[in-house]
Amino acid sequence: MTLTAPYFLFAASAILIPIAIHLWNKRQGKTVKVGSLRWLEASASSRWSSIKLNNFWLLVLRCLILILLAVALAQPVWEHQAQEQRGAKAIVVGEELLYKSALKLIQPTIDSLLQRGYTLRKYTPGLAQVPQEAWQQISRRTTDSTLRTTQNYWALLPLLAGKYKNPQDSVWLFTSDQARYFAGARPKTIPENIRWIPVATEGTAYWLQAAVHTSPDSLMLILGQSTRQAIIYSKHPIPASAQSIALPHNQRLRLQRHNDSLQASYKGYVSKVSVQAAPLQVSILAEEAQQEQAKHVQAAVQAISRYTGFPIVLSPDTPKTDFLFWLHRQELPPSILQRVRQGLQVWVPQGAIPSGLNASTSTVPEVQAQQVGKGNIYTLRDSVSLAWMKERGRLPELLLPLLLPQPKVAAAYDVRALDEQQLMPEKQSAVVAAAVPQARQEPLLRWLVLAAAILFLIERFIAGRRSNV
Repeated sequence: MTLTAPYFLFAASAILIPIAIHLWNKRQGKTVKVGSLRWLEASASSRWSSIKLNNFWLLVLRCLILILLAVALAQPVWEHQAQEQRGAKAIVVGEELLYKSALKLIQPTIDSLLQRGYTLRKYTPGLAQVPQEAWQQISRRTTDSTLRTTQNYWALLPLLAGKYKNPQDSVWLFTSDQARYFAGARPKTIPENIRWIPVATEGTAYWLQAAVHTSPDSLMLILGQSTRQAIIYSKHPIPASAQSIALPHNQRLRLQRHNDSLQASYKGYVSKVSVQAAPLQVSILAEEAQQEQAKHVQAAVQAISRYTGFPIVLSPDTPKTDFLFWLHRQELPPSILQRVRQGLQVWVPQGAIPSGLNASTSTVPEVQAQQVGKGNIYTLRDSVSLAWMKERGRLPELLLPLLLPQPKVAAAYDVRALDEQQLMPEKQSAVVAAAVPQARQEPLLRWLVLAAAILFLIERFIAGRRSNV
């Protein structure tokens, strides 16, 4: 309780008035002399009586009334302090880590955090909580789960930060470091109360990247293989009637032909490509200053064609061109941009993406892509260049999935490990505490006045009864 006008408490000194009245206003009873006593002189001691209190409890009531009125004049208020918020504690785990082989890497840490009051949640859009019973079943599993997830963990980070936005919150985030769980633009910042721990998970994936007729009865298949280290492509000549391809470790890629398309299945994932019959038309338009890069691109395209057996024709730009390398410093002209909207695939140098178009990460980590209508515009990230890729012999590897795209399948199968500098946001952002509600003040004046009035009525009632006695 706080007094907003404490100087009025001096009014409480008014209780001296009723005390003085009670001390000096002694009520004298009527003396009746009887018998021979009426002839006796009153002794000196009977003429003076000692001072003493009369009606003690009535005095207490009157003093209490004056004290209450004095406190009421001091304008007291009662402060209701806002309750301090307690921080939430959460362990958030990517569903891909709920496999037995991956879970053993983080299970001791999770068990330790659970004992410290943390709750366990899945890294999904709903951040579903994992009950203790379900966690016990998962941690005791003797075989790998068949659960798969297609979440984009970069896209989920703002949702997680929005749920745990107080400085006192504490979040441990565990996810795989495989590239297939990260797409689009990497977040620039991560809140400082979220501790993100990438977990190294092993895996090997295969998919069908392209298929081409080499004869009426034969096919050349281009298979993609992804490991933690890299994506590599291999060619497999097969009869057109083949139903599977043998893979290492007694694995098989299942094949199924549907007219002009070929479908491949591997561990529940399905990839489907059109069987190419006509050659792929590729054009290179380069200014004088970019002629050296044009030679690098031409050599890489020819290497892809020789290695895969896929028919690729380098020709001047025509309306039938499937893929165009625009090696000019100026922006893409509107005429070519219109063809992109109709399905043309275009490669441009860094900084040459037309104004108003925002680049996003493609299925190739070194490349940014922007879909425009039915086509795409590709460019390298700022940290790499065509010359750099050429020097390291990686230019054909870079261009193959762009010339022969399988974006959805390649993204799902890309088990390459992202370096922590590629995966993690660049900076930590401070978590700003929410405004603390001010203490609510409740005036007590009316209650004190009411209490004084009630005591006054009681005092009048008692005083009236005593006067009648």
